[in-house]
Formats: sequence, C-alpha cells, structure tokens
Amino acid sequence: MATLSSVLLCLYPRAWRRRYGSEMQALLAKGNLSLRTVADVVAGAIDARFNPQSTAINQPPVSKGERTMTNAFRCSPAAVSRSDQWRSASWLVGGSIVMTVIAIGLQVRLGRNSFSEALLYGAIPAALMLSSECTYLKPYSQRARIVMSVGGAAVIILMMWGAVAVANLI
Repeated sequence: MATLSSVLLCLYPRAWRRRYGSEMQALLAKGNLSLRTVADVVAGAIDARFNPQSTAINQPPVSKGERTMTNAFRCSPAAVSRSDQWRSASWLVGGSIVMTVIAIGLQVRLGRNSFSEALLYGAIPAALMLSSECTYLKPYSQRARIVMSVGGAAVIILMMWGAVAVANLI
C-alpha cells in the first residue's frame, strides 16, 4: 500500500507535493485505498496539473487538518444543481441512443463485427461516464472533467471491444 500511495503522490506536480505531500501521504496511509479513492486521487492529480494554484508556493499553508484534505478529494455531487442533474441525464440518455444508433448503422452497413457489438454493449456504461462530467466530476476544472469523462468512455468502449474480440475467438 505504501508503494501505491507513493506512486499516486508522484502524479501531482512537484510544487503541489512540496506544499501538501506530507498531509496527503498521512491521509492515504490512514485509510484503506479503495478503487474510488484511487480514482479520486488520480482525478485530483489531473486537475492539479491542468489547474495549478495561483497562490505563491513559498507562502505557508493554512493548516485546517485532515478534514480539509478529505473534503478536497471527495468526488461527490455536493454542489450539483438541478440543471446539472438534467444535463447529466441528457448525456446518459442521449449518449446511449447515439452510440446505439451508430452501432446498429455499422452492423447494417458492414455486417456483424466486433466494434459495433462493443459499441452496443458499452453504450450505457460509456454514456454514464460521459454524464459524470456534470455531477461527480464537477469539483474539477473543465479540462480535467473532459479528459476524465471522454477518456473513461473511450476506455470502456475499448474494454468492450477487447472482450468481444476475445469472445469471437473462443
């Protein structure tokens, strides 16, 4: 676990690690590293790289304790408005429909193939990943949200494509 914590901490910019590294290391060492915690820490690292703080690094940090760090890395929809929820639902429904229509179109045009099947199987999970940009990923910068949601959707489709390709070989 200590090695994983060190690797996760290395994802952050050097200036960030100088300022918050020891506090983050203590926080990661204290709790068990779940998949959600790892995802939150990686998302925070992407955000820290795209959105560096404008405050001077030499300025001593205001110590508010572990609670501040816990709140900073909790990726929960605390500040999500009703309009954000509707946008998220629109991404989920619209994305699922668009990917399904594209997959069906590919099957009609090219015949049954592994990519169109992967798109069919992954339409809802990938659309769910896209919809998280409006809710769970809201605390992060817009660029970080786009990278995480589009990248996550692409990973889901690629995983489905690999699974279908392996299934077709068996």
